[in-house]
Amino acid sequence: MTAARYTAAQVRTALMGRYRAPEWAIFFEVPDSTGASASRSADAIAMSLYPSRGLRMHGFEIKVSRADWLHELKQPEKSVALQRYCDHWWIVTPADIVKEGELPPTWGHLILKGNGFNCVAKAPTLDRDPWSPGFIAAMLRRAHEARERAIREGVDTAMVTERAAITAEVEKRVARQVETSRSMNEQAVRTLDEIKKACGMAEDQWVDGERLGQAIGLVHRLGITSTYAGLKHAAARAREFAEAVDGIASPPAALDEAA
Repeated sequence: MTAARYTAAQVRTALMGRYRAPEWAIFFEVPDSTGASASRSADAIAMSLYPSRGLRMHGFEIKVSRADWLHELKQPEKSVALQRYCDHWWIVTPADIVKEGELPPTWGHLILKGNGFNCVAKAPTLDRDPWSPGFIAAMLRRAHEARERAIREGVDTAMVTERAAITAEVEKRVARQVETSRSMNEQAVRTLDEIKKACGMAEDQWVDGERLGQAIGLVHRLGITSTYAGLKHAAARAREFAEAVDGIASPPAALDEAA
């Protein structure tokens, strides 16, 4: 059966799950010092933080391929630069990377399985060297970098969230404005249709909106249609006007007699 393939990033994620706060502090790619004096790096360093369980430092090498592991075995001095500062030293791999008899006696072995680990060989306690100022500075630098990265990611996430909220609000307001404009347009069309119908105009007849509006405004200001009395008064005035026109249009009585 072929072993599952894993990436170094997946191994680091699993290590963060195993050595998590507040009991642990874990850092990745930790050199043995800072500046030009740095010579080697550990893939990960985890420090236990509970005095009741022992304030111990664990170092880790991560290998996800058989070739990487064999290359590591050919350079035993490579791990010494960091291993000498650790209470325990581990190799962390997927299955089928380290064969029987290959594990150095001072190393433990964790095999990644899913999101966790199987401990196939417990790391012995080492007689470590005192921590040098350069090594402490290297760990503090990694801690600072991790904090800065977390802050940047938090700010970026907050900005994305805020931008999404603003976009959603703008879209909501635009949609509301579009709906309001559509409703107003529909109401205007209905009103014009009603005016045309009341005036006896065809639906497709062109309308001079300004002149029609002036005429309607005049009738509205006169209050002719506001009450029944207004209509009755308008009818009486119309009859008077018609009679006056008839009187003007009729020939004088003398002319009728002469004829």
